[in-house]
Amino acid sequence: MIFEEYFGKLFIVGLNTKTIEKCLETVFDKYGKIVEVILMKDHETNKSREFAFVTFESPADAKDAARDVNGKSLDRKAIKVEQTTKPSFESDRCEPPLPPKSRGRPRGLRGGGGGRGGIRGTSFKQGTHG
Repeated sequence: MIFEEYFGKLFIVGLNTKTIEKCLETVFDKYGKIVEVILMKDHETNKSREFAFVTFESPADAKDAARDVNGKSLDRKAIKVEQTTKPSFESDRCEPPLPPKSRGRPRGLRGGGGGRGGIRGTSFKQGTHG
C-alpha cells in the first residue's frame, strides 16, 4: 500500500522560536498548493519546539521546495528541510519498541543506593561441587 499523501509532506527543523505558521506558508506557497502547515508547540508553554511539517498537494512540489529551501536562512536561522517518504508508524525497525521509562526504583533489585537492606552483611552458604 502506498501512502502518497505522505510523500508531499516536508519536515522542517531548526526553526527560530519566533517563526509562525504564516511565515512558513509565505516561504513554501510559491512551490505549490499547501494542504497543511503544522508548527509544533510545547503543550504547557505554547512556545515553538523549533520544528514543523508542511504538506503539499503534490509530492513533486514538496520535492522542489525541499531542494530549494534546505539550508536557507529563515528568521535568521539556517533550517533543514526533508521530504518524508512514509508514515511514522511504518518503521524499518526490527526490534520491538523500548518499554516506557519507570518513575520509581525497580522492584526486586537488592543493594545499591545505601540505606538499609541490600546484600551487605548477608551470609551465603558455599555449595559443594561434586
